[in-house]
Order: sequence, then C-alpha cells, then structure tokens
Amino acid sequence: MSDYNFLMESRLSPEQVKVVGQVSRIALEQGLNVYLVGGAVRDLTAGQSMVRDLDFVVEGSPQKILRHLDAGHASPRAKGGGSLGTDSNGPGVESLVLDKRLNSAEVYFATGVRAEIAESRNEIYSKPGRPPEVRPAMIFDDLKRRDFSANAMAVSLHPNSRGLLLDPTNGAADIARREFRVLHSRSFAEDPSRIYRLLRLGPRLNFKPEERTRALLESAIENRYWEEMPPERQGAELRAILQEDNPGRVLKMLADRGLLGGLDQKLASGRIPYERFAKVRSAVHAVSGADPLLLNFHCLVEKLGSAQQGRLAGKIFTSAKAITSALDLERDARKLARLLSSAKASRPSQVYALLSKYPQHLLLFLLVYYPQARIQARVKSYLFKFPQVRARLPRAELQAMGLAPGPKFEKIMEHVFLDQLDGKIRTQPQLL
Repeated sequence: MSDYNFLMESRLSPEQVKVVGQVSRIALEQGLNVYLVGGAVRDLTAGQSMVRDLDFVVEGSPQKILRHLDAGHASPRAKGGGSLGTDSNGPGVESLVLDKRLNSAEVYFATGVRAEIAESRNEIYSKPGRPPEVRPAMIFDDLKRRDFSANAMAVSLHPNSRGLLLDPTNGAADIARREFRVLHSRSFAEDPSRIYRLLRLGPRLNFKPEERTRALLESAIENRYWEEMPPERQGAELRAILQEDNPGRVLKMLADRGLLGGLDQKLASGRIPYERFAKVRSAVHAVSGADPLLLNFHCLVEKLGSAQQGRLAGKIFTSAKAITSALDLERDARKLARLLSSAKASRPSQVYALLSKYPQHLLLFLLVYYPQARIQARVKSYLFKFPQVRARLPRAELQAMGLAPGPKFEKIMEHVFLDQLDGKIRTQPQLL
C-alpha cells in the first residue's frame, strides 16, 4: 500500500503542496470533508514524476472553500451565474471559472497551479452526449460514476484520515497492469468525451484499454457517438490535448482515425502543421514550469483565418484574458521582436528591463518563431543566464557587513545585479 502523504509531499510541486495545505485547512475550518481525486491520484499511484493539475472533491458546498480563497486579483467568469466572496488569508488566485450546474470551479492560482474544486456528485444521463442530471452525493458514489477505474480513486485530506486511499473500483490494480477499464457498458455512449480521453491519455501514460473496454471503445467509434459531443465538451478536450506534452501526436492520431471532426469540423477539414508542435515542445522543455497551452493553440490555428481563430479561442479558453492573449500572441511578438532588435536593448541590463515586462509565453514564442541570432541570444540570456547571475548575488556577505534586509537592501541588490549584467562588476572585491 502506497504512503500517499509521502507521495503528495515528494511528487507534488512546492506550489501544489501549498495549495493542498490551504484547501485542506479551509475545509477543516468549514467542517467539510475534502479529497484529492482523479488524475492527480492516478499519477501519484502510477509513479509519474509530475502531477499536472489538482482536482478536489468536497462533500458539501465548495462555495464554503472558494469564498475563503484570495480572489482579490481574480476575474471570475461564471457558467450559469454565481458569485464569490473573498478572504485575503487564502492562497493567491489569478482567475477562476465557475460552473453553477456542476457546482464546481476551475481555479488558477498566481503560482501557476491549476485546480478544480467540485461538489461530490452523481450523474444520470438521459441521452448520449447530453449533459447529465446532477445530484449531490457522497464520495463513493462520486468515484463510481467516473470514466475509468484508474481515475476513480481519492485520497482523504481530513486530518483524521489524511492519506487514506479510497478505491471502490480497484483502480490501483488496473494502474499496476497499466490498463484503462470503464466502469459500465454505456460509459462511452453517455459521455463521448471519454473516447478522446482514453485515446489522449493512453500514449502519455503508456496505458492500454483492457479487452472489454477496447471492444466498447471500438463499438462507440463505429456507432459515431463521438459526433454527439456538445461544444463545451469539445472545447475542454481540445484544451486538454493542447496541454499534453506531445499534442501533435494526439491530433494526428485523431485525424488518421477520422475522429478530429468530433472536436471541430473546421479543424478536421483544415491543415494542421503537426511539425510545429515539436519546436514548441523543445522550447517549453528548456524552461522549468513553462505552460505550452498558448503556443500550442497558435500551432493549431495558424493556418486558419482570423474569424476561425477567434471562434476556436472562445471555444477552447475559459477566460477573457486567455482569449485575448491567444489572439494577440503573434502581434505582441512582432512588437517585442522589434524592440529586442533595437538599440534600446543593446545592453544586458536593458534586455532584462525590457523582457521582465512581458509574460513567459511571449518569450517562448520568440524562441520558436524568430530564428534571428540577436533575438535568440537575448531571449536565452534572459531565461537562462540572468537567473544564474542573480543567484550568485552576495546577499549573505553584505548582510554580514551590517546591511540589514529590507527595501533599501533590495534596491542595492538590484543595482549590483544590473551592473553585473553589464560587466561593470566582474570580481568579488568589486562586489564588496
């Protein structure tokens, strides 16, 4: 039996560990049972080196947790209405998207962590591909209504049972066999997005469908249940594909199987530059914690007209800010490339001052799409060389000489840092 407390501490990023701790604390204060569920538990169990997103399920109203998150800088975008209060004691939130029908919220923390916080529920489907009737339920019912046994596990975060694994469908055994197993025979018919989820996750995790699941999958594809997905499900699955490590491989596999039209007909009839995704992947891998979503979206739509690009941005992204960033990416990159090539960025300190104003995805875009030596050198210096210079600043030595930490000290450090970038300070005696 795995020690999930140890796995959470060792496999989650420090930022994710902090979010888990904050959500757990708030749930305890509100008298709620909260669980880490789904893909995060699957990946911890499977020994994955990285957990992408955190999914929490609450027995009770998630609003009691959400209102205590620091949403002072958030820009809520509600699906079906809803409102939140704020509390500055929670972790910093950059944005959140509410789904009133599912009583859930997708939360983007300022530290880069994405999490979903949802009410424990059961779902009753009336027609293939149509939204189910949603009813509040206890955690075991929530787990049993999920797609695959590997995704139907939860870890308790309550202090009295923290680290306890709940696995009512024996998902851990399927993970050990590296298999996906559906939980009932109409799984793909009721929710056709599960077809795409299995085909997307299989290559990444090196999982295969077990025999019965494979037969049900092929039957669902043959019966064209994948044509029944509503637009919001299509957008969610496209977004998930673009967050994969190798989205080009997934998209090409779907196109080869004739399934891309189930996500978007215009994409299926257009040309996707699959080779471009490899360049994005290379740039993203070079920068720790980089998010490939916006760059991969640009790859996906770069051969389409502006109207189709705008339509797909609205379909895939869940916030107005992300839509604007996606559609303005090429224009913003051109502007930044001109500035970066000009005399205004001739000194390293000027490069630093310029690029520090721009989001990371824009710098990665320059690495992928602008091969000019000057632009490449200046962006790479900012991303890789300058942080090493900052890490070597003589903070401890200056404090030992009597300089007290504080705003004045940080201002001195910034001057030293910029002078080092420009080569004005080269030796230790000059630093001190």
